[in-house]
Amino acid sequence: MLKKNLKLIGAIGILSSTLVFNACTPQEQSFATGVGVGAVAASAYSYPRYYDQPYYYYNNQYYYGGQYRNGYYIYRGQRFSNGHYYRSGNRYYNGTRYTAKVGTHGYYQNQKQYNNRNTYKKQRDRQPRNRDSHRR
Repeated sequence: MLKKNLKLIGAIGILSSTLVFNACTPQEQSFATGVGVGAVAASAYSYPRYYDQPYYYYNNQYYYGGQYRNGYYIYRGQRFSNGHYYRSGNRYYNGTRYTAKVGTHGYYQNQKQYNNRNTYKKQRDRQPRNRDSHRR
């Protein structure tokens, strides 16, 4: 049992060091370091991967594992602004909290909603706009 675990830990170490020190994308590097730890701690995806964890949506990317402070999102030493941070059904944008609405600004509560994201866009496009708002 111990010998098998040592072989597994050695294989994970070799895999993670190979991926980290070669020319890999940040996503592959985060995967490799996450495998060694046992979970992906900080990673970015082009689709929502985890629906029960806080995330930051910026430039059509979903970032997991950073920190949101004073209206900025800090991810791997970079400071992002003008994105949307989601936590517990709330959306934070430029330091202000809003109630998150499904289908807007990259917010989805589950995989089924994300797969049907085009229906939310069609619903938004069909909503009538208030044309009298600019008139006096």
